[in-house]
Amino acid sequence: MRRPLPVVGDLLAFQSDRLRFVTSMHRDQGDVARFRLGPFPVWQLAHPDYVRQVLVTDAAGFRKGMVLQRARVVLGDGLLTAEGDVHRHHRDLVQPAFHSRRITGYGSVMIDRASAVASSWPAREPLDVHAATVRMTVETAGSTLLGASVDVGTVEGALADFLSAYKLAFLPFSQRLQGLPVGPMRRLRRGRKRLHGVVDAVVAERETSGRDGGDLLSALVLGSPDERLSDEELRDEATTLLLAGHETTANTLAFALHLLASHPSVQASVHDEVDAVVGGRGADDARPEPSDADRLPLCRAVVSEALRLYPPSWMMGRQALVSHQVGDQVIEPGDLVLLPQWVVHHDPRWWPQPFSFDPERWLDGAGAGSGSGDRPRWAFFPFGAGLRRCIGEGFAWTEAVLGLATIARRWRLRPVPGRPLRLDPLITLRPRGGLWLIPEPR
Repeated sequence: MRRPLPVVGDLLAFQSDRLRFVTSMHRDQGDVARFRLGPFPVWQLAHPDYVRQVLVTDAAGFRKGMVLQRARVVLGDGLLTAEGDVHRHHRDLVQPAFHSRRITGYGSVMIDRASAVASSWPAREPLDVHAATVRMTVETAGSTLLGASVDVGTVEGALADFLSAYKLAFLPFSQRLQGLPVGPMRRLRRGRKRLHGVVDAVVAERETSGRDGGDLLSALVLGSPDERLSDEELRDEATTLLLAGHETTANTLAFALHLLASHPSVQASVHDEVDAVVGGRGADDARPEPSDADRLPLCRAVVSEALRLYPPSWMMGRQALVSHQVGDQVIEPGDLVLLPQWVVHHDPRWWPQPFSFDPERWLDGAGAGSGSGDRPRWAFFPFGAGLRRCIGEGFAWTEAVLGLATIARRWRLRPVPGRPLRLDPLITLRPRGGLWLIPEPR
């Protein structure tokens, strides 16, 4: 029987195996589970109705959870971390950059970067496809969102420093630990310095030159003086968009490629679909076009299954601002609420054979994110829900589908013997130690 420890509560058990812990809480206590992480009382709510309550109907009664509150050290008041009027104002300014017409325009860059990265792969040699998808998505985010060439190593190194501090978020007195010049806190400040160096240089160039590259940063820097963000706000938004604009898509695409390599028959069907759409253009080296994102239903279904089986946002956190009734229990102000996508996305009540890779479940007329039959609307919420739903969701879907199709047009993938997938659930769900596959020319 689980026995919380003094001071730290269930924190050690949580940190030792986070996915197993949230799964066991659901198994032992059901849709409403209670435990303690450090000084914080925690409610784990693992039913789609509770997801809707916290993120949609009663969203104003919650703030961001402890992890993103602590992330303000790096991200400031960017869209991921800002609250209230600041969040609404920034979202209004950023929203036009993610209009469907703009995303279609970004599609050419997405395909170019996917094609360039995939063409550099060594045939028949083990390859870390996660490192490759990171490179692909960082370069795309730099070009489309910041209008600049961004050094991938700098961004990924800064992100690694940032993620290293994740485990401290729930520790007692964790805010005070941020001032210590040792361990994860030192790496966190180093990562912040790296990212801010990259972003500040891009912002300064744009302000000096007045160049409009048709990207998001140009719109923010060169917009109406009445709505213009301060230099600090520009840095916060650019930093947030650079990180969020690549991380989840890189992870999703790597997991999708892993799933195809592990299921050759599905991979063959994907090749057939891509060839049917692209091959009719008459050239052996023809590649997808931006408009093809809506003509590849199986590719989209594979991405949907990757998001379900390996949700990059594997758990969402909130902190209650007012009392909330959950069944016959009450969440008190200050309590933390965890909404675990990992648990809900693998719940057999909503997903038959929940740990099986089955893209066909998305091809029955129920698009990604929709309820189907007895499946509730919020049984699938990889991008959150409500007013704080990820603003870049359409961008991520388009990049993942086009990236998958571009790679599938060129390569057949197979697993590397002795290199199984291992998961690392930090702020996002990543493959631990890379994700290794062998690319074979088609």
